[in-house]
Amino acid sequence: MLDSMRGKGQSKVMWVIMGLLMLGLTGFGIGGLGGGTVNSIGKVGDEPILVNTYARAYQNAASRINQQAGRTLTAAELEQFGVLDQVLDAVVGQAALSNETAERGLSIGDDTVRKAILESPQFQGLDGTFDREGYDFYLERQLGITASEFETLIRKENARALLENTIVTGVKSDLTVPNTLMKFAQQERSFEWVALSEEDLDATIADPSDADLQAYYDTHASNYMSPLTRNITYAWLNPSAMLDAVDVDEADIRESYDLQNDRFNKVEQRAVDRLVFSTMEDAQSARDRIDAEEATFGEIVGERGLEEADVDMGEISRSDVSAQAAEMLFAADEPGVVGPVQSDLGPALFRINAVLDADSTPFEEVRDELRNELAGEAARRLVSDRVTDIDDLLAGGAELEALAKETEMTLGTIAFSAETTEEIAGYDAFREAALAAEEGDFPEVIDLSDGGVFALRLDGIDQPQAIPLEEVRERVVADWRADQVNAALKARAETLKAELEDGGDVSELGLEMTAVDGIKRNTYLEQLPPTTVPEVYKLEDGGVAIVDGGDRVVLARLTNVTAFDPDLGNNDQLLDRINGQLNAQISLDLLSYYTDAVQSQAGVQLNRPIINQVNTQVTGF
Repeated sequence: MLDSMRGKGQSKVMWVIMGLLMLGLTGFGIGGLGGGTVNSIGKVGDEPILVNTYARAYQNAASRINQQAGRTLTAAELEQFGVLDQVLDAVVGQAALSNETAERGLSIGDDTVRKAILESPQFQGLDGTFDREGYDFYLERQLGITASEFETLIRKENARALLENTIVTGVKSDLTVPNTLMKFAQQERSFEWVALSEEDLDATIADPSDADLQAYYDTHASNYMSPLTRNITYAWLNPSAMLDAVDVDEADIRESYDLQNDRFNKVEQRAVDRLVFSTMEDAQSARDRIDAEEATFGEIVGERGLEEADVDMGEISRSDVSAQAAEMLFAADEPGVVGPVQSDLGPALFRINAVLDADSTPFEEVRDELRNELAGEAARRLVSDRVTDIDDLLAGGAELEALAKETEMTLGTIAFSAETTEEIAGYDAFREAALAAEEGDFPEVIDLSDGGVFALRLDGIDQPQAIPLEEVRERVVADWRADQVNAALKARAETLKAELEDGGDVSELGLEMTAVDGIKRNTYLEQLPPTTVPEVYKLEDGGVAIVDGGDRVVLARLTNVTAFDPDLGNNDQLLDRINGQLNAQISLDLLSYYTDAVQSQAGVQLNRPIINQVNTQVTGF
């Protein structure tokens, strides 16, 4: 038996384990399929996987992915994203390690468990000492377990931590792998390049004959197909269609204007930076240096160990600064440095970056704008009020054509494809629904981003068809010509490549090469095709690569290779950090392999109906 866990760090680990343990035990239970209460979803060997442990892990994982998705996903959707498998792998692995600790007889001593409970803030009274009554009450009422059961769980969790630490601790390797990685990632290459375009060809590209076009069209037939088209009927209620039914009171328009005073009546402002000094003398000295052009305001900011963002006050009005500062700032009618002056934080210099004049817009000038805004809000409310009636009609079996007759909805049809963007097809919600619709689906009301609603029906799908050559003749001509130019450029590049590999100089041909130095593998060069750098890194010194850029072809000749030097700069620290990360990953891999092994040896039993009940209870559906 391991009867102690020594050290302050380990005591903190004990408290963390206790906190997580109490969190996992709190607030979840599930009725059994045959009556009573089910406490586990299965077991590994003799170790049960508690319902609360699984439910808490599943709930946390679901919350994270729901936050990313922006909505609450169903249990089926979470399973599609792999959440169920990930959570099960985690809790099954945890149970496998707990089963292994029991098999090996690992435990911690009573004194350590007692000390951890007595010192836990969770169980301390107002005087800071252990509260036995509060401890018993919490276990009985909050967790529903006895003190003996709780202490057994603490012992089990910490025993598993001992086993995990034994596996992951002590992994150590030399710098061979980090050095190898750095030699690969930090190597630098220099090269020179020249881009060939159509102007560099020796001969012009002749116009294609009809036979050339027909042959090209036949060979690339898949490029000239009509898109897959979904024929859709929809009923659409747009707030703009309800504007005639809206009556906006003049008093409401005036009230809206009064409530938006900051929008229509902007006071005079200044966009400023403020640099505060300890004394007025220090501030004046800095101002003297600026006036003598010995330093700029920004340079003095840097000398103080500050960033520009640290002194940026944004756009301010007179009330945002002291009276003395306001008088000086708002007396200036152009950007520049003012001060020193006593500010709310002490002596300061101010840099005016922009002068923003007061701007007042009379009610009469914005009356129609405000009226339209209020009318739009009212129209959106009217649309929202109609949704229940529309839902009822659909639930009663009404077709979309009937909706258009019995409500204010507009009936329409659309031949929808991935390229369709006009009118209602411009809404993301409509596009998603149109692409997901299947023939025979029951229409449902779906919201649009502007407050409108719609329902749709898929009437049929037209498969892609070949577009006759005459209808796409201009496209075919352009594509044929581009292919011809590209082929001619690559042929020209092959000729030049041989000359460059022999140390030739293309300047004699009227071409100029551009030198690029110190390029790493992940460097992006905007002026070159994206594959240029990877191709350069395939070359030996003096080698030449041909990079196809479509309407231009690039020739790149490697001129120098600079190897990574671990003795330069702070590379020792960098290598140590990488080595530490590798060791940590190896430790986690070892723990994963060990967990898989003991799990396979002990055997896993899972109660899928109970797992499904927990999933449904957590997600709500």
